[in-house]
Amino acid sequence: KFPRKDNYIKLKHKLYSLSIKTMTFLNSIATTITIIGGILSLVISINNNRALFSKLKKFLSNKVTLVIDEYTLKDNEKVRNEVYEAVEIYLCNNLSPQKCKVKASKTEKDQKNSFKVTLEHNEKVKDVFNGHKFKWIWLDFKCLHHPDNLNSIHRSEMKSFNLIYRKKDYQYVFDTYLPHILNEAKYQKHI
Repeated sequence: KFPRKDNYIKLKHKLYSLSIKTMTFLNSIATTITIIGGILSLVISINNNRALFSKLKKFLSNKVTLVIDEYTLKDNEKVRNEVYEAVEIYLCNNLSPQKCKVKASKTEKDQKNSFKVTLEHNEKVKDVFNGHKFKWIWLDFKCLHHPDNLNSIHRSEMKSFNLIYRKKDYQYVFDTYLPHILNEAKYQKHI
């Protein structure tokens, strides 16, 4: 026996109504997925572009940064880096207070009218030597002590100078500029 025609129409109408609701629901899910996918793709694209841009900038940059830490390890013992000390003396004697922020200090052991002049944290100083341009940045980091890390005691305070110069001056820095700074500091110590 076949269902009556009006029952068939009611059933067809219910299925049609159900399929419209289902299609509407599925469309809204598809739209949501598309929007979320677009946003994720944009975010991922921005992060990838940042990383790509950063790598490209480093590749195309003609600058090199040399980090000179205050302390270095010698035979598993922390010793003061002679280059750091020389740079500190050199920059303090060649600073132009009009061009950068400096700090002055004096201890009881210092001579009567003798002051120690140093750079302020994160201060940038430009130096020109024999036509070559250099930029110095003094960095001072305070680190927290971590008992799990045996080296953390040595890293409670980290000071360093960053020397920024052109790639083409790489050899000049090590052959001429840094030896000049070491000699100048040695001379200043004996004055």
